[in-house]
Amino acid sequence: MKHLKFAGILIAGICWSGPCAVASSAGYEPFNFLFLDSSVRAVGMGGAYTALATDASALSYNPAGLGRIGNREASFMHNQYFESITQEYLGFADPRGWGASLNYLNFGDVPKTTISNPAGTGLGSAGMKDMAVSAGYGHAISDSLSVGVGGKLIKESIDNVSVNAFAADLGVLFNMPGMSKLTLGFAVQNLGPAIKFQSAEENLPLNLRAGAGYGFTLLGRKSTAALDITKERRESALLNLGVEVLVAKTVPVRLGFNTRNDAGSGISAGLGWIHKNFNFDYAIVSFGDLGITHRISLTCMWGRGD
Repeated sequence: MKHLKFAGILIAGICWSGPCAVASSAGYEPFNFLFLDSSVRAVGMGGAYTALATDASALSYNPAGLGRIGNREASFMHNQYFESITQEYLGFADPRGWGASLNYLNFGDVPKTTISNPAGTGLGSAGMKDMAVSAGYGHAISDSLSVGVGGKLIKESIDNVSVNAFAADLGVLFNMPGMSKLTLGFAVQNLGPAIKFQSAEENLPLNLRAGAGYGFTLLGRKSTAALDITKERRESALLNLGVEVLVAKTVPVRLGFNTRNDAGSGISAGLGWIHKNFNFDYAIVSFGDLGITHRISLTCMWGRGD
C-alpha cells in the first residue's frame, strides 16, 4: 500500500497546497474538494456568495437560497484546473424549494512507486477522484426570512481505496427591515461524524459561512456587491469580496478577491451573457506558478413550479 499512499499524498498535495480549496496550515481533513466553488458567477466575485446563492448552486453555499428560486433552473459548470485536474458540477433548483446537485473532481493519474522501486517501473498509475451528490430544501418563512437544509453523500477514492460519508448543511437568508437591497446569509456546512480512511479517523471539513449582499446602481447600471467571511474547523477566518456590474442589461462583469488563494494574488474576474432563458458565464483565476484556471457554465431557466 505504500505506493498508494504516495500517490494519494502527491495528488492531494497538488490540490491542497493552499490555492485550491483550503488553506494548508493545519493538518489534512478529507473531502476538501467541497470548498471548490461550483458557481462561475461566485468565482468571478471572489467566492462571496453566501447571501447571493438563490440559484442552482445554492446547495454549495447556502441551502436557504432554495427558498427564493423564481423559475426552474439547471446549471452545468466545467472547471479546467491546473495540473490536468478537472471539476464538473451539475445543479438543479425548483421554485417549490427543492434542489439537487452533483459535484465531481478528477485529479487524473500519477505513477505508482514503492521504496524499492522509486521509479515505479511496471507498477502502473493511480488516480484520485472525489464526488458529492447533494439534495436539499429551502422555505421562505416570510418575505424577509428563508431557511434551508441540505444533505450530501460524499465519496473519495485513491486507486482502489475509497471512503464514503454523509454530511448535512443548514442555512439562513435574511433581509434587513427597511433595507430590502441588503441580504444577510449564514450557513453551517459539512456537519457529520468523523470517518475512517483506512486506519486513520478524520473529521469532516466543518465550515461556517457569513455573508452580505447589497444591490445598488452604478452609473445607471444594476450592480451587486458582496462580502463573505468563512471559517473552517482548523483554519483562520478567510475573507471574500466581489462586485458585479450589469452592462447593456445583458453582460454582467465581475471582479473579486479572496484570501484563500495564497498561490496567486487572490484576484479573480469574470463576465457573462444573459440571453432570454439562458445564462453563459466565464471566470478566470491565477494561481501563480501553478497556472491559470478557467471556468465556464451554462444555465437554463424555464417555467415556474406548480
